[in-house]
Amino acid sequence: MEIRPDDVMICSFPRSGLHWHREIVAMLMHKTATLTAETEKRLHFLDGKPMHTLHSMPSPRLIVTHVPFRYLPKQALEKKIKIIRLDRNPKDVLVSFYNLHRKTAKPLYYPGTFEHFVRLNLEAGSLYSDLFITDLYGDLFTYMMDWQEGIEAQPEVPFYTSVYEEMKLDEKDGVKKLNEFLGTGCSEELCEKIAEACSFDSLKPFKKSTASANVNGYFRNREPDFLRKGDVGDWQNWFSESLNEEFDREYKKHMSGYRRVYRYTLE
Repeated sequence: MEIRPDDVMICSFPRSGLHWHREIVAMLMHKTATLTAETEKRLHFLDGKPMHTLHSMPSPRLIVTHVPFRYLPKQALEKKIKIIRLDRNPKDVLVSFYNLHRKTAKPLYYPGTFEHFVRLNLEAGSLYSDLFITDLYGDLFTYMMDWQEGIEAQPEVPFYTSVYEEMKLDEKDGVKKLNEFLGTGCSEELCEKIAEACSFDSLKPFKKSTASANVNGYFRNREPDFLRKGDVGDWQNWFSESLNEEFDREYKKHMSGYRRVYRYTLE
């Protein structure tokens, strides 16, 4: 893929805050704090756009993706574009991912229990079918480790990691840090307005009202629900004690080298 020097990428495993960050970064790049239907047109989704469509997009492009590190366009690293990596505690990721697949239409719909969903993700990777599993983005732990190793192997590439829980603790500060990393030159006042405009209560109805007919078709009731709760710690309502212990054992086994220590609640 032909990458332009002023491209910006946001990369995350599904359900890690991509839609939220995409709106924030688009506003920073365009120096506005207004949610309009035009912001939806700034979404250049690497996973689902044909190459000719991406090539026709005007610069600067904001490209978002869920692909593992190894599948990034080679030129993104060679041209050293700015890349924002999103990270979120994996228990909340799985809860959010499960609830998304419960609302989507076939073939994305998942009919099983949450416990089954967690075990399948731990054993075989992302679920993208009603009756079978395909390894679309890989299992969550491998995804996380690959990104850590990839970033550390490319010290000359400007990466910035935005942690979901830290953003929830102080959204205004998080927006200011993104502004500084991107060099977008937005004032402190504008950064604060962007944080307010991109609050969960503002974004949820906006995303529903501006979704395209194509996006609506992915959902069983034709009402997109990309933003569910936006909470930290909802996993406590879904993980049984035994499932939580099983998950923790698997995490310790596969993620002993992971250097981030997550907040699993904000209490």
